[in-house]
Order: sequence, then structure tokens, then C-alpha cells
Amino acid sequence: MSGLTVHIPTLETDRLILRAPRMSDCEPMMDFMATERSKFIGGPKDRRDAMRGFGHISGLWVTRGYSLFIGVLKDSPDTPIGAFGPYYPLDWPELEFGWSIWNPENEGKGYVTEALRRLIPWGWEKTGADRAVSFIDADNARSIRVAEALGAVQDPAATEAANRPGSPFHDAEGCPVQAWLHTKGRLQ
Repeated sequence: MSGLTVHIPTLETDRLILRAPRMSDCEPMMDFMATERSKFIGGPKDRRDAMRGFGHISGLWVTRGYSLFIGVLKDSPDTPIGAFGPYYPLDWPELEFGWSIWNPENEGKGYVTEALRRLIPWGWEKTGADRAVSFIDADNARSIRVAEALGAVQDPAATEAANRPGSPFHDAEGCPVQAWLHTKGRLQ
């Protein structure tokens, strides 16, 4: 019996290494997903659901050939700071460029924008797509600023669809989701 081989590249920015998920990244992600800080990406979640989410991110590399990268600082390569990149689960309406920062001490330092400026061009090439969205809760001002800094614009039709009952983003009790459109060649 032979094993499965999947090539996941390692990409770099000035301050970050963007690499494949490792088992050692699961614990920090589960810790983040247990906090209120994860509310904009479906949390808080118990450890079992967070572990399944980590498996989902990792499994998309096999089934789609791309998924979220784990970001680490170059000067601290064993400590993951978050997940970044193209994300397209089976129940998503379209390709998303997504991100999360797992520890508050890494927020507000420009890591997300830096990572996505490297990953969006890679994502266009890898997926063959020329449009993607970032689904962002309307209350998530930081992520909205990131989307704007990357050159994304709000997509009214995709926003309306994301908030319909039956959508994976519909939350009858919570904050509406906005779809921010990225188009090939528009990255800032």
C-alpha cells in the first residue's frame, strides 16, 4: 500500500512563513475557537468541533488542492498566529479568501493584509478563478478594513444570498454577513 502525497507549498512574505497545517497547530486553533474572539468565524466552539474544523481545513488540501495556510512569524516559526488563504468548503457558494488571527497580541500589526497580498495571486493561479469573496460579519470592522485595503468591494447580490435562510452564513439571531468581492487584477 502506498501513501498519499499532496504538495503544499511554503510561501513567504517579509515577516511571515505561510505553510501547510501541522498537528501541532491544532491545539492553538482549538484554544482560539473556544474564545469569544472566534465569534466572527462560527465560534465559540467546543474542542471536538474545533478539532473537526482543523481537519476540514487540512482535508481541503487533498480534496480541492488548496486551502488555508497556517501563518507563523519568521522569528518564531514554531508558533502559529492564524490561518489565511483560499477556502472553499462543499457548502460554500463560492471561493473565499479567508483569514483569522488566533491571539490578540498579533492583531493590528498588518499580518492579515501582508499574508493575503501574497496568497491572493497564488490563489488565482492555483484555483483558476478570477473572482472570490470574503464573507465578513457586518460587525467585524477590522476584517472589513482588511478587505478594503486589499481592493475588495462589497457585493450586494452575494451579500443578499449569504443572508438568506439555508445559507451556511444565515444567522437568524446574529449579525448579517457581508460578501466582499475580490476580482483578479484588483489587488491593492
